[in-house]
Amino acid sequence: MDYDLNYQGDKEVDSTSIANKIGDAVPATGAYECTTCGEEIQAQSGTKFPPCANCGDDHLTWEMIQAA
Repeated sequence: MDYDLNYQGDKEVDSTSIANKIGDAVPATGAYECTTCGEEIQAQSGTKFPPCANCGDDHLTWEMIQAA
């Protein structure tokens, strides 16, 4: 399951403008959900967002579902 979040028709999107990607710094401690498969993780502020252990999608983002 590979989705290219940078692809929007014939336009390329600046991937630095997409928040909470793999490798981005976690902005706030809490529970986050993979936007591809719904897997939930607990992430600490200042650490980096990991790849999803469930789906392995390289282009996923993490969405906060509950602050700590």
